[in-house]
Amino acid sequence: MLLSSATFQWVEGHASLFPKFVESVRPGGTFAFQVPNNFAEPSHTLLRELASSDRWKDILEPAIRAAAVLTPESYLVALLETGATVDVWETTYLHVLDGPDAVLQWIRGTGLRPFLAALDRSGIPGDTDDFLTSYAAVLRAAYPRDAYGRTVFPFRRIFAVATAPLPPDSPKETT
Repeated sequence: MLLSSATFQWVEGHASLFPKFVESVRPGGTFAFQVPNNFAEPSHTLLRELASSDRWKDILEPAIRAAAVLTPESYLVALLETGATVDVWETTYLHVLDGPDAVLQWIRGTGLRPFLAALDRSGIPGDTDDFLTSYAAVLRAAYPRDAYGRTVFPFRRIFAVATAPLPPDSPKETT
């Protein structure tokens, strides 16, 4: 089995690697992966909008990149082209996050990292704090806390499972 979890979104052109991945597992073996698919959601669109604003574009526009994640349908086609038996689906998880600025804390460990690195490289005192304050404010508006201090954060993920083909002379299972 070959498994990848939340990695391919960082790799441009990753679908071109699928034939090698499927070939690398034994016949009948599995290549499976999941990738986040929240790039069109407020958590990500607001980040790109803020980074592109007049205040931040000189420092942060280089950190903005197009999502490398394909559609579930495109993953299905790419994996079917390897000769594998394929199942692809998308699920939306409703993460319940606690505390103030919980979505900011979630994004800080993933999609915000390239932006924080760019702010660190700028060397301008206070920039990181100013940017995080602005981003936190728009996130609070997009993802309000409930009466108990919880924030529901919908997060979509794409899953794919490809089973490598058996050689043509292999006995077929019957049910």
